[in-house]
Amino acid sequence: MSEPLTKLFMKVASVKSAAAAGRTFLESYPVDEILFKAKHGRDALYPFSDLDEYGRALLGADIGLKQATRLSTLDQLVLLPPIFTPKRLEKLAELQREPFFSDVELDTTIGGFRSRLPITMASMGSTEVAHAAGAQLGKGAAEAGIPMGLGENIATVWGYAKRTKPSMPSFKQRLFAYLDGLDGGFGGVVIQQSVEDAFDELWNKVYTDPDVEPFIRKGLVGFEVKLGQGAKPGLGGETKVTKEVARSLKGKYYFPEDPDAVEREWYERHSAPGTHTEDILRAQFRSLRNNFPRVRVWVKTGPFRDLLPLFRVAAQERIDAVLVDGKEGGTGMSPVIALKDLGLPTLACLKRINDARLEGLSTPFVLSGRLYDGGHVVKALALGATACAFGRPFILAVQAGGAKGVRNYLEATEVEMRMLISSVGKYRIADVNHEDVGSLDRHLADALNVPFVYG
Repeated sequence: MSEPLTKLFMKVASVKSAAAAGRTFLESYPVDEILFKAKHGRDALYPFSDLDEYGRALLGADIGLKQATRLSTLDQLVLLPPIFTPKRLEKLAELQREPFFSDVELDTTIGGFRSRLPITMASMGSTEVAHAAGAQLGKGAAEAGIPMGLGENIATVWGYAKRTKPSMPSFKQRLFAYLDGLDGGFGGVVIQQSVEDAFDELWNKVYTDPDVEPFIRKGLVGFEVKLGQGAKPGLGGETKVTKEVARSLKGKYYFPEDPDAVEREWYERHSAPGTHTEDILRAQFRSLRNNFPRVRVWVKTGPFRDLLPLFRVAAQERIDAVLVDGKEGGTGMSPVIALKDLGLPTLACLKRINDARLEGLSTPFVLSGRLYDGGHVVKALALGATACAFGRPFILAVQAGGAKGVRNYLEATEVEMRMLISSVGKYRIADVNHEDVGSLDRHLADALNVPFVYG
């Protein structure tokens, strides 16, 4: 085959691969649902359109014939409303009237931070799709009164206080887009530090920054130890950068191809995953507490097989929250083989959280990994989670409407949660538990200790 023809075939294959990846995302992820909520807020809760408006529509439950799934998900669980509702009677007595779903109390505390909802914005790092939207993400999260994470490598790649690229915000600009929007004592930010960020002592810079000091004093700042993520457990952060950026970062990150020796449009940039044993981890937690005593300490972990031992260590070391990111979690870049073959699915991670509760561990657990609606949150809460973290839904919401898109999306999700919790006859998220959940699958029912609905 001639060289021009070979190049043509390679280019066609590359385009087809990219198109297939985009098509898979659109087909397997509820993009339309999220964008609709981001645009319309609570008006998106009902399945009406210009063609089938209220009074003329015929609606019913979807029985899920569109696509077979390889992994079991929270969508294979249902919530089970009862006829007899003693908690509703208690609420009636308190209010001196019949309760509505709007009477459900959703304010909570997550890892030391007050939150208006049992939802956090997951830590998103230096990848351009998240970083470019960073200011609007932060503004939307602050106005909604939920905690937010700032992911790894932001300061190292884009600059701490000064921008390394005019069109991209610095770390502090992303940070203060959130902090300056907080109101009423709700919210809080947790900041990750990668191995490479540690070279520049990111946490120390933040802790001693006079601009950040007032927020530390108010208890609104935390540091998040990242042990892994759902999309690539056991691997470090990855992205692709231009030659200019690659040359500036060459001494801190691993580049398979030397940007000074090889000419390419984009260069792979890899960070180290870090090395841990139980003793190393305990020492890291204690060092954090000792060096930065006024911040919260969170841990983000990927879907590892030894989650329960990690949970025990976290509980013993009084970690403020553990965020568990399931296999289906989003990412800006991950090898296809990692997405396919690495890690426990989100529902299996929730099973480990449930097991930890049965052991008596009271550590706040935040679940993430392809969660995007109020039903997912309520089911996770019922099975032991303290809150849920969303990532990709917020990116889509920003693309639909900026910070307002984030607020609209959360408004719709909030009403969904209120409706579902009140439907099981409860009005506080702490009261939701196993009795409220059933499984459509017998094996899942046995694993999660919930009823099999067809049994």
